[in-house]
Amino acid sequence: MTEHGLSILLETEKLSILLDTGASDLLIRNAERLGKDLSRVDYVFISHGHSDHAGGLKHFMAINKKAKIIVSPDAMSGRFFSKRGNLHSITTEWPVIPQERLLTIEHSGNIGDDIYIIAHIPQIHPMPEGNQHLFVQDTQGKYIQDDFRHELALYTHGLLFTGCAHNGLENILAACPLPVNTVVGGFHLLDNHESEAKLSDLSHRLADAYPQTQFYTSHCTGDSVFTILQEVMGEELHPFSCGTTINDMTDISLVSITPDDKEQFILDNQRAFKYGAQVEFGMRDDRTEEGEEVISRKTIERSMNGEKAETYRIVCDGIVVGGLILQIDRQHAKGELEILFVNPEAHSKGIGQAAWKAVEAMHPEIRVWETITPYFEKRNIHFYVNRLGFHIVEFWNKFHHGPSVPEDIEEDWSEDDEMFVFRKVIESV
Repeated sequence: MTEHGLSILLETEKLSILLDTGASDLLIRNAERLGKDLSRVDYVFISHGHSDHAGGLKHFMAINKKAKIIVSPDAMSGRFFSKRGNLHSITTEWPVIPQERLLTIEHSGNIGDDIYIIAHIPQIHPMPEGNQHLFVQDTQGKYIQDDFRHELALYTHGLLFTGCAHNGLENILAACPLPVNTVVGGFHLLDNHESEAKLSDLSHRLADAYPQTQFYTSHCTGDSVFTILQEVMGEELHPFSCGTTINDMTDISLVSITPDDKEQFILDNQRAFKYGAQVEFGMRDDRTEEGEEVISRKTIERSMNGEKAETYRIVCDGIVVGGLILQIDRQHAKGELEILFVNPEAHSKGIGQAAWKAVEAMHPEIRVWETITPYFEKRNIHFYVNRLGFHIVEFWNKFHHGPSVPEDIEEDWSEDDEMFVFRKVIESV
């Protein structure tokens, strides 16, 4: 069931964190439908004082006797109003919170359990136009433009929760001192408030500054705004709505293949590569080899059988979702990513990026990585450059397939083959 409000249950390996509570007791009824027991929640994070984010807290506390409540003291003491339409109060009716359960936040910092809170966000980037409707009432009863000193943001394990982002999404990101993989929350970009030009500029800045970050938004991000942002941000931007479950596909593992798994690995690899070619060219046959395969069995087996080869399945939640082959030269601290593929049905879920992070974590001794990909694989080119931080250093084609092309590739080379060479140098810490 829906209302004007926001409440998200974040479950990590160790914790259950309720991010805002909506406006009423609907969060409890919806959680029951989703099979979630809110009595087990460890923390409640209240992003700001508006009742559509904190109104459900009194209902939550009636069923949960242990969760610590993270909130700004300014959120609890403020009287908040909206002049959008008729003047009306959006002040939260706060329950009595036992002192031992109350964590009032006045400064940014860690509060334990790998949770970082961002407070008093510097407003150095543009602010949302929709803020013009929002006010606080002072002790004399005057309505003053809200400066959102009561707004907090929460970070844990690469995820940044923005609440409504009244302080501006860019400002919240800039105030976060830790690497952000995922942003979730409202952006307070209302339809018919932000100009298309400003939204386009914003989306370009986000795409350029945070190319490896996935954004999930809803609530106070308008439908038309979302469409404009997605034109630039593409697969980096995702919608969510009431009842949505987002499985963290970045929690993956790399599992060494067994002899029994070799054949299926080859078939999955060929299917993934053929899918990429068909997306680009349709069903044309003239770009395939060995029984209309984009990548031949011989090429895959040659990579798997290399002297320094490591071959892995990419596994998520017990399901095989892709694979990769590495060549590791520890003596020279150099590694080659010979093959990386994600099954077509698992595309656009952050699996490839998570798999690469696992590779780098597995081989911290490697300082230089190289890989190649066909010129037509636009998805891969975007992935290596914009997601993983590789740089294009060479282009193999009929005019250039000389000394840089390995002998085992040279023997199969044709004038139609065109490949980009990518390199990533890991800076010493």
